[in-house]
Amino acid sequence: MSNEKLPIPAPPPAEPPGWLKSVLQHKLLLIILVIILFFSLHFALKGCGRSPEPQLISPPGEKPLAAAPSAPHTPAPSAAPVSPKAPEPAPPGPTALEPPPAVKEVQPPTPAAPPPLLPAPLKPKEKVRGETFTRALIKIIDDQVNKTLFGWRPNTIFFGKLGLTDNVNNLQLGVLDVARRTVIVLNENLTRFAITEAYNPQVNEAMNFLMVSPDKYWFPSASGKYREAIQDLEVYIEDLKRGRSRFYPRVDNLIVLLNNYKDLLGSSYHNLIKDTEADGSPISWYQTDDYFYFSQGIALGMAEMLEAVKEDFQPELQKKNTLKLLEDAIHALHEASHLKPWLVTNGSKDGFIANHRANMSTYIGEAEHLVATMQSVLATN
Repeated sequence: MSNEKLPIPAPPPAEPPGWLKSVLQHKLLLIILVIILFFSLHFALKGCGRSPEPQLISPPGEKPLAAAPSAPHTPAPSAAPVSPKAPEPAPPGPTALEPPPAVKEVQPPTPAAPPPLLPAPLKPKEKVRGETFTRALIKIIDDQVNKTLFGWRPNTIFFGKLGLTDNVNNLQLGVLDVARRTVIVLNENLTRFAITEAYNPQVNEAMNFLMVSPDKYWFPSASGKYREAIQDLEVYIEDLKRGRSRFYPRVDNLIVLLNNYKDLLGSSYHNLIKDTEADGSPISWYQTDDYFYFSQGIALGMAEMLEAVKEDFQPELQKKNTLKLLEDAIHALHEASHLKPWLVTNGSKDGFIANHRANMSTYIGEAEHLVATMQSVLATN
């Protein structure tokens, strides 16, 4: 036989007491009873809290008044016995212990904020003396090099070398002569206080560029060098504004400028009134329009420059009483620059055909006379 022990069976669980067993068997009935008990207590407590309906007491000898039906679910206020109204006592005044009610201080209305002040308009910068004069010089060059149709023509192959537009070519050469004389005076006199002062580098270079031959097509190009001269003069103006360059609008410098203009006008006037060339040959009709338009170019450029002289040298002109002479000279030059004949003819002075050289010489001669007179007046003390 084996020595192994057999498992001993567990004892059966103990039975619950009899009352607990009966409760567990009827637990559904207990739950129902609890619910019924809960609702009964709820309605009982709600009924105890409701106040009884008021009963109105009628005066003796009258039937009792029936109470008015109350609104559903609305508690009616308790009625008081009807009695005559007693006078309401006056509201008690403030006692010594109670402080008087504080009076609120009325704050004055705050003034509206003033409208924002607009910034003062900026004053335009005043031109420095010499700026107008230099800009006029730039303008007469720029008008012919950059603003004219086909630009600078004397150095082009078709318009210059072949002479297809000789009228415009000669007008541009006349303007160039005025620009050259002006830039020489600007470089030698107007930008230097005395002969011991150094030349202004920009103006000196611009003068050298304007001296390039007008018919130079390449290496260097005339029009290219004239544009570089314009750039140098623009730099000079900027230096004037910053105080790094000088312009001396003195009377002696103005006399030098007018002397150069007088020489140009005198040479142009001689070409307009002469009847023969230097070798004794008569003036050809092909040469007549060249003299005419060259003189017109001088008048066009010089009128612009004298307008600038009127602004930059105004104190000196007024002091010497030469402003009227200058205005008359400008008027004569403007009239000469506005002559636009369809065909320039070289008729006799008293003939049926017009002599346009003689017509132009009227205005050029008058301008020369006025400039010479102005030069003489400025030279006097």
